[in-house]
Amino acid sequence: MEKKTRHYEFEGAVFDIPMFYDERTGRYIEEYRNFNENPAWTADGFPIIHSVEDACPHGEWNHPSRCNDCGSCQFYTPIAAHTRIGVCRQEKRLWANKGYKPEEAET
Repeated sequence: MEKKTRHYEFEGAVFDIPMFYDERTGRYIEEYRNFNENPAWTADGFPIIHSVEDACPHGEWNHPSRCNDCGSCQFYTPIAAHTRIGVCRQEKRLWANKGYKPEEAET
């Protein structure tokens, strides 16, 4: 059986996200890689992250009483409405601030 994927191109980053069929829901669901272990960045150096990751120390929220995950941070921008991955636009998380060079970044 051929593996189903969803293709994304977003701000210079290119992804093919594998999908699996979920029997309970009767739908295909994206199977995200671990972006902490295998980081990816946009062309301008912002990290691509899961919306459900625990927020970093640089996070800021419009509603501080809510869950402090990446998806609720004001720096998070989803890649698409139906996905749980997005871009962190916090300047302190740029690859230049992490010791990476653009030519070393994997997308």
